[in-house]
Amino acid sequence: MKESLIDHISVFVFDLFKEKLSTNYLYHNYIHTQQTVEAAEKIAKGYDINSTEKEDLLIAAWMHDTGYTKGYKNHEEESVKIAEGFLGKDFPKARLELIKALILSTKVDEKHANILEEILHDADYINIGKSNFFERAELLRFEWELVYEKTYTDLEWAQVQLDFIISKNFKTTYAQAKYGDKREKNIQQQKEVVEKLKSDQFKLQTKEDSTKLKANKEGRGIETLYRSVYDNHMNLSALADNKANIMISVNTIIISLVITLFGSSYTFTGEGITHVRFVFPMLFLVISSLVAVVFAILSARPNITSKEKYELSNKTSSALFFGNFAQLSLNEFVSHVKGLKDEKESLYSSMSTDIYHLGVVLVKKYKLLTWSYNIFMTGLILCGVSFLVIVIFSS
Repeated sequence: MKESLIDHISVFVFDLFKEKLSTNYLYHNYIHTQQTVEAAEKIAKGYDINSTEKEDLLIAAWMHDTGYTKGYKNHEEESVKIAEGFLGKDFPKARLELIKALILSTKVDEKHANILEEILHDADYINIGKSNFFERAELLRFEWELVYEKTYTDLEWAQVQLDFIISKNFKTTYAQAKYGDKREKNIQQQKEVVEKLKSDQFKLQTKEDSTKLKANKEGRGIETLYRSVYDNHMNLSALADNKANIMISVNTIIISLVITLFGSSYTFTGEGITHVRFVFPMLFLVISSLVAVVFAILSARPNITSKEKYELSNKTSSALFFGNFAQLSLNEFVSHVKGLKDEKESLYSSMSTDIYHLGVVLVKKYKLLTWSYNIFMTGLILCGVSFLVIVIFSS
């Protein structure tokens, strides 16, 4: 099945962010872009938009934050350059200009000229009308602290977010009807947070209280970082499994077709296999497909067991991994988790260990996938070249 332009762009954006986006971008990353695309597609269903306009909208949604790979400054203009380079000179000029305008319309306080720009605006800020607004805001806070090297007190950041959500409203009637009520509730909840923090700040005057606030702030940032890393690992693992499924499907179809052709005594020149020389190209293809599908299956095959018996005293393994805690009794597991909750350093150590092992699994998956794709590509080349050689020397 032919890959659509949108699917091709989604893979391009994922690879671009994986290779060139700084790890400091905890908010403006592939996850945010994917959520924006999904929201744009959902909102667009409520309007009379033709298929070409919808495709241009989704292209702009995928591309609108790619400029962050160059930095925060003028990232919209950089996104336009990346979009132009990817789409190429053969892409229709009128559509390209529309996509560029859509990307530039995502600038803060930019006026919107048409329904497509309004849809993209609402999709980009969809979190203000969702329950995960506060969680996403914390990721943005940590990103700004890393990128701008500027720290915010809880009150400062709460006020920034309150001002932001008040200043931003949905442009489309669909988003207003769907997410407007939740936005208003988020405003009220954020206002209560600001008022509470102002009250707490008035009460907390001692040095000890200030130190405690700073420790809580750092802990929250670390927890957000761990959560973001876990999400990235899960997304990479899902992508690897999808790539493995593609290889398994394609190669099993090729193997089945070749076996069927030879099993029915099919030949390129008449009844029966009268020209043995045509067997060799097909043999190259079958062998390469078989080996490639084996590597793909090894990549996708689940491994739920630990190589060694888990012990609570072992600092190189984590009880958070289900292959380990399955070896423990219920009481042992509950006791260990309680100990992690009481000892923050042990908890972070266990989470770091778990992330490390997830990374090891990812490296293994992608190595096997690399072998699978390389073998498949080599088999195709050998098959094609051998067919050409046979045809040339047979003529």
